[in-house]
Amino acid sequence: MNKNLVLILFSLVHLSLFFYLYPVNIIEAAAKGSWEPILVGFLLEALLTGVYLKGLSAFPGKDIVDIFTGISGKWIARAMLIPYFIFLFVNFNVAHRMELDSVNVVLLPKTPMFFLLLLYGIPLYAAWKGIHSIARGAVIVSVFGVPLILFSLMSGLKNFNFHQIFPFWDAHMTFFSKPQFYSALFAHTGFLFLGMIGLKDKVSMRYIIPVFMMLFLFGLCAVYVPLLIFGPEAIIYLRYPVVLTSDTVDMEWVIFDWLPTFFIISTIAVSMVEAAVSFWIMTTLLQKLFSLRKRGGAIMVLGTLSYVFSAMIVNTDWLDRLNSWNTIFCLYSILVIPMMVWRMSSKYRRNSA
Repeated sequence: MNKNLVLILFSLVHLSLFFYLYPVNIIEAAAKGSWEPILVGFLLEALLTGVYLKGLSAFPGKDIVDIFTGISGKWIARAMLIPYFIFLFVNFNVAHRMELDSVNVVLLPKTPMFFLLLLYGIPLYAAWKGIHSIARGAVIVSVFGVPLILFSLMSGLKNFNFHQIFPFWDAHMTFFSKPQFYSALFAHTGFLFLGMIGLKDKVSMRYIIPVFMMLFLFGLCAVYVPLLIFGPEAIIYLRYPVVLTSDTVDMEWVIFDWLPTFFIISTIAVSMVEAAVSFWIMTTLLQKLFSLRKRGGAIMVLGTLSYVFSAMIVNTDWLDRLNSWNTIFCLYSILVIPMMVWRMSSKYRRNSA
């Protein structure tokens, strides 16, 4: 896979996670100075990505399963990567169930959720076709979906009350003591897929940093656009703040006279790319860790489990609890895996010398 496709996938995998749970977590973590936890999250991810890429560069063409298995053996690899699999599975079902809930509430209120969950078939099929097919589809989605998301976010500009940005600074950075901040770090796990695609050519951080800067602006928009429209007192009671911001705009000249339609359709398209990548990673982990021969069978089993798991989530309170519980596996994935890859690369370089 060439560098440009990797960067497009990198962007979309992150972008899909910014518009539902993420702004709610950030606003609950920081009533003032909301930009601070956003910036800290991106700085932490940039640091970990640099460490991760440094480690991966010692093993060109190998993914993290091959690396862990070759250095430590299959049982150690299983023990170290199963928590990552659990995180991916729970995060997939929480994030995409919330997106489908917004579809159910805003666009298709009379459609049973059991039927909407059949949309999981799209990323399942993409995962079965492979990561290269997902990357080619990501190019199309980025051309059409991302501009519509940006348009939907910026359409509420005339309704901004810039006084809502104050207090601008939290000198004590109290968000570090809030569990919601750590729950919001799920949006910064997208860099881990770089270790699953078997990079043959080194991806330099000088290409990743501009992408991070672009994503940081989207992260700010996801939080501050609803904040500047509704205010900090009202926004903490909203389940879908970013969706509702587009509902405050009256534009009769657009194709759809109701702007949330633009936003939801665009975000669902982007989320299908991230969902396909997650399914592909999970099935690859299952195949390599447990020596499964048929990829299609693993995909069908995983898809069925995801459908049943999502169908059993009865309300949004369950989604919040699952997201909080999954924070442990999230922190493990973004902290332990990059550090272990880097440590194994150091050992491998010493042995090679």
